[in-house]
Amino acid sequence: MKILSKDLKRGSVKVVPETTDDIWVLHTVIQPGDLVRARTVREVHFGERGSGRSSRVPMTLTIRVEKTEFQAFTTRLRVRGVVVEGPEKYGVLGKYHTMSIDVGRELEIVKPKGWPRSLLEKLESRGPQPAAVIVAVDYDEYAVAVARGQGVRVVAEGGLHLPGKDDPSREDALRESVAVIAKTVAGVVERENPLLVVVAGPGSLKDIVAERLHPLLPSRVKLYTDNVSMGGHAGVLEEVRRGVMRSALREAAAIQAERLMEEFERLLAKEPCRVAYTLDQVLEAASMGAVEKLLVLDEMLHHPDPEVRRRVDELLRLADSTRAEIHFVSAEAPAGARVKSLGGVVAILRYALQLGGKACA
Repeated sequence: MKILSKDLKRGSVKVVPETTDDIWVLHTVIQPGDLVRARTVREVHFGERGSGRSSRVPMTLTIRVEKTEFQAFTTRLRVRGVVVEGPEKYGVLGKYHTMSIDVGRELEIVKPKGWPRSLLEKLESRGPQPAAVIVAVDYDEYAVAVARGQGVRVVAEGGLHLPGKDDPSREDALRESVAVIAKTVAGVVERENPLLVVVAGPGSLKDIVAERLHPLLPSRVKLYTDNVSMGGHAGVLEEVRRGVMRSALREAAAIQAERLMEEFERLLAKEPCRVAYTLDQVLEAASMGAVEKLLVLDEMLHHPDPEVRRRVDELLRLADSTRAEIHFVSAEAPAGARVKSLGGVVAILRYALQLGGKACA
């Protein structure tokens, strides 16, 4: 979740959801009575109703929320309520309107009675989030940045200060600089615990850095290279503008889901009462506060059956209230297919439970 601004005296927070997880967080945070302001589209009738024309007009509206729900077959959040602010010329005040909030859509949430700390913490942090380390390097400078859902933070940068191309000491100086960069990145990886590293830059230097860096990384960390026109801070920003950060984080989330599934499958074989799967089992475990880690197929959020959606909503609220780690996985991800085969929901439990008639050793 990207937080653009906070004015807690007014009870106002402006955000941009960046993942499906963020859409769910908004679903749990936005409550009846809140004010939500966003750019939206509304059908406007011109002339006398029934005889005049109508058109879909983009406008910024503020609604007083009455309910929120996931829209079937999408990952959008539908927020419905009465319009309290909007262009007077369209006569929208006092009428009902439904906003569709999707990934990348900016919105402002105002809680007239103020933000409870627990809800604000949900926006600011959902526990450990997938991270990617971005390295942008050319023959003049380098920068190392950490990319998470909230954005990108440059944590190290410097110059290579290489001799001229005809200087015989240039190759030795280049090797020393590459070694410094690789050691710096390895330190950031150890501290930030990312799931992947992207080394970007023009020409072949990025490949030299990646080759030197590879043996210094834990085997669990994936290493990628990418082309940008320059190194340093500007190169990092170019990576971000190209959308590589978002792609990297999507990949990171898929890797994280894969690890959770591997942990689930190990426990299923050795301690079957420490896991639960299918909506029935996991909901039962969540009602006892036993869910430690929850992995949900994103398709479950917009299941065609309203009763299934209601029960998934109940599951997520129960898991959230007991501070379980909640993760979503795409059906296209390798782990997603396995979760789907197990009913779309799997959980690792805090303690052993006998659920669904399974025997416990």
